[in-house]
Amino acid sequence: MRARPISGARGFTLVELAVVLGILGVLALAMTSSFDSVAQARQHNAAQAHAESARLALRAFALRNRRLPCPDTTTWGDVGREAGGGTCGPSVNVGWLPYEALGLEIPERGTRLRYGVRRGATTDLVSPGRASVDVPDLEGTGGLVAALSRAATMATTSQPHYFTADPAGPTCSGSPVNPALVLVAPATNRDGAAGTFANFDDIHAAFAAGTGLCVAAPGQPRTPLFDDVVVAESPAALLGWLLTTSR
Repeated sequence: MRARPISGARGFTLVELAVVLGILGVLALAMTSSFDSVAQARQHNAAQAHAESARLALRAFALRNRRLPCPDTTTWGDVGREAGGGTCGPSVNVGWLPYEALGLEIPERGTRLRYGVRRGATTDLVSPGRASVDVPDLEGTGGLVAALSRAATMATTSQPHYFTADPAGPTCSGSPVNPALVLVAPATNRDGAAGTFANFDDIHAAFAAGTGLCVAAPGQPRTPLFDDVVVAESPAALLGWLLTTSR
């Protein structure tokens, strides 16, 4: 005996199917966007941790060697060593972080840090020279202490610098601030730019290529076109830490 069909049963109309498919599409898009945001946040956090650990390694290097290291000026930073074996000329103030010189493992290309350091006739933190007679030589750090003291009061755009953070995006105008050292960590290629160092966004394209000295301010908010991480140490902060640690 055949079962009777249920009275009033019918399939979906084309309109109903279109509505359901539309809702599923919106949900799929939302899930994809969410996953993209999670992935981008993870990369940004990894870049932040990378830069902070490098800053601590640079502090330890300064304490151990009474100077900051020369940047690695090779094209990709593959060797991880200081330019000139640590005796680079005074014009060498931007390059890759010298990972090997700091005792750090060299990461893969595309995640390596760009490193800028304050140089100058009287503010050279790579080759600070001898201490002046009026600066006590604490643990042999007198020359670095003197150079940091002078650097703390002298601003110039001829050395690595940044300006006040701008919610609209990084800027290179205003009153410059010169850090003792600065690290730029790329996260993702937010601005869609091509080129050799595509992961560096906006103004950092020039900093990565070695043709610019301006970086975004530390704490610069992320924008749809920018998510690089900047970590800097001011001359005053490094000086205070050095004096405290050397006691």
